[in-house]
Amino acid sequence: MTHQDYLHELIANASERLTTPLDVKDVHALRLTCKRLRAAWQLQRIDLPRKAVKAREENPKTLAKSLEGSRETAVRHAMLGWVMPRVESRLRPPLARLRASMAAQLDKQPIDADRQALLAAFEYETQQWDAEPLTQKRTRKGLKQTRSKVQRLAKRSAKSREVAQCHRWRKWVKYLTYQQEMRAAVEGKPGKDAHDRLKKLAKRLGRQHDLANLNAWVKETDKLDDATRQALAAVLDRLAEEQLDKALRQGRKLGWL
Repeated sequence: MTHQDYLHELIANASERLTTPLDVKDVHALRLTCKRLRAAWQLQRIDLPRKAVKAREENPKTLAKSLEGSRETAVRHAMLGWVMPRVESRLRPPLARLRASMAAQLDKQPIDADRQALLAAFEYETQQWDAEPLTQKRTRKGLKQTRSKVQRLAKRSAKSREVAQCHRWRKWVKYLTYQQEMRAAVEGKPGKDAHDRLKKLAKRLGRQHDLANLNAWVKETDKLDDATRQALAAVLDRLAEEQLDKALRQGRKLGWL
């Protein structure tokens, strides 16, 4: 198998999932495929201008965006469920009511997608890769470049602790993860960075980001009284900081800090 074969197979498997209506598992798999394709495009930066790579990854980016649906509400609903056992007992009833209202909203928002448009977008993606093949040499050099970028972002994130900076770090950690997985599948070579540590790191940073977004929403919503809102905001701040601390520990174990 070549890297092109891997990408063609990835796209073919995604196309097979395009049924109408799509279920939650299908949407998750399709969005994951888009992320893997974007990660693969980043390997081309070693030879192609950055603008060219950005233009080529726009298709999977747009494709994933079209499959978002009610994802924002779903993420808030999931995060509230994760937060619930971590707050004091007096906050749990209002949070439970808030989650219930979100669940009802999700039930009313079925997954809808234009199957033909998605198929056309994946077909276009195949054509893009045929026009600009991903070679073993590009993969090897691109991985080295990605790893260097991830290390730089780790240091910046540790210094600033800003959510936006950490979110960018997470994006490139996931790119590195997907790139290493592709190389392992094609060449049978394990990644230099431990897969389980990369996954844990991305998970911690993802939680930090989702907690921060939930906090911003909580501070604006009229569905909670002022006292509950302020108490919950303080908990979300603390939990987000804890998740970042855990992410930084993974970064140190990976030798980046």
